Amino acid sequence: MSSIITPGVTNSGVPQNNTTNNNNNNNNNNDVLQMDPNQIISVDEQIQYKIQLLLHINSVLLARVIHMTNPFFKDKKIEPNSPSVLPENIQLLVSQNLKRVHANLQCISQINQGYIRSKPVISDPPMIPQQPQQSNDILAKLYLLMSRVFEFW
Repeated sequence: MSSIITPGVTNSGVPQNNTTNNNNNNNNNNDVLQMDPNQIISVDEQIQYKIQLLLHINSVLLARVIHMTNPFFKDKKIEPNSPSVLPENIQLLVSQNLKRVHANLQCISQINQGYIRSKPVISDPPMIPQQPQQSNDILAKLYLLMSRVFEFW
């Protein structure tokens, strides 16, 4: 197993002596800065993680669309493809969610075509209907994770 070099710690995990000369400390710090992040996780694993994260976000987005639209079609004998039945605010929220699903699918397609640095066009979570954005909202957390993952990988 390879060890990770961190400032102020040797490869064995033993703290460095603070009385060492600055030249040695600078070399260790340079090693940290020059460490290749691909040594930690392979490119294939990064790609797989990105795709799984995007698919998970899409699952949550689609579940929210179903949750928002079900009450309007459940008790009525109306075709689900009839958007005029939905109130305008719900139509807007559904549209925002589906645009994000589409952007994520486009990104997955680009990654599969070999453009591994592709990022989703829409990188912010949709608004939650009839309530302020909650701090414990899973979708907000997933979008934060997505922005970090795509920033560093």
